[in-house]
Amino acid sequence: MRRIIITLLAALLIVPATFTVSDASLVSNRAHRAELRRETKQNTRLIKDLFKVHDKFANAHDLKMLDVLYSDNYINNDGFDKKTYFKSIEQTWETCKDISYTTKILSIEVSGDNASVSVEESATGTIVDNLLDRVPISGEIHSKSKGIYYLTKINGKWYISGENSISDESSLLYGDARFMNIELQAPSQVNAGETYSILLKVDADNETFIVGAIDRDPVTFPSNTPKSELRALGPSKTLERYMKANTDNLNEYAVASMAISKVRKFAPDDIRVYMAGLACVMKRINVIPKNNFVKLED
Repeated sequence: MRRIIITLLAALLIVPATFTVSDASLVSNRAHRAELRRETKQNTRLIKDLFKVHDKFANAHDLKMLDVLYSDNYINNDGFDKKTYFKSIEQTWETCKDISYTTKILSIEVSGDNASVSVEESATGTIVDNLLDRVPISGEIHSKSKGIYYLTKINGKWYISGENSISDESSLLYGDARFMNIELQAPSQVNAGETYSILLKVDADNETFIVGAIDRDPVTFPSNTPKSELRALGPSKTLERYMKANTDNLNEYAVASMAISKVRKFAPDDIRVYMAGLACVMKRINVIPKNNFVKLED
């Protein structure tokens, strides 16, 4: 806050002293303020309509029509341009054919031909795969995220020109994992090269045996599936691992995978262990690169 105040004071010192009464009357003119309110209201309506159409095309898995809503110079905070971003969407739809999306607009800020829109988004879907002895098994996808879309108005029409993902938590659950409370704790933001903790907590009874692995996955395209050694979760049903953030200017995901087994007692001498479920949970971690141009002087 102090730096902002100092910056504002410095700016005031260089403003030419030519502000007259006529200038002040122009700013306070009622007609001018009314016109600004009308434009803001109109732009807000157009932006809300844009996101309604966006959800419509996304839920219809219509990549061609979705493309029309994005500017050609689109870029997000993972460094994905429009071509790469849409390729990742296409792969998601090929894997999860019934995935559906909802978007809740939290706020809209308009500044001339630019705007920023804060949103909460969620997605759900199913995946059918042959995991256990080639028997088809259905998994559920759940995702929740918060972010900011950046918009640009061109010839009176708004286009999505960028996106900043603030948080993102996703899970893929099979079998009994769909009904368990699984929590992955990790920081939302770290410095490049910083060591941080990832903690996995599962709410399960003593008759449930879980082995799991924790790793980190830098955001690249195509993505790389991390492979870590499986470890047993103890009586507390927790697993923790310390990771070191990458130094390649890439955001990353904390990833935990689990295999869940249960013990069933049919008779005093007949105890069986069977595979009850599988799970993969992810949480986004934004990695802040080192700024080598910050200098502090006494």
